[in-house]
Amino acid sequence: MIPTGGLDTIVAVVSPYLGETMARASVFAHCQKLGINGADPTGPQLDALVDKLALGLNIFLGRTKTGTVVDEIRRALAARGRAV
Repeated sequence: MIPTGGLDTIVAVVSPYLGETMARASVFAHCQKLGINGADPTGPQLDALVDKLALGLNIFLGRTKTGTVVDEIRRALAARGRAV
């Protein structure tokens, strides 16, 4: 998978930690909860999504590793012109 949109980018970063299926399910479940319906969310929507994902990642990865992963997500989004 070559990440192109913001959601694909987040899934690509989180997949090594949760597996692709769990990463994709988590991203899309949080999108539904946040009312993100578009295929390509905006910067503020991506920011809210990353913050929401971080809460769940804390459980699976711990705070320190979650901070690292969130930073990685934000860098990947910025590199693709999707700053949050």
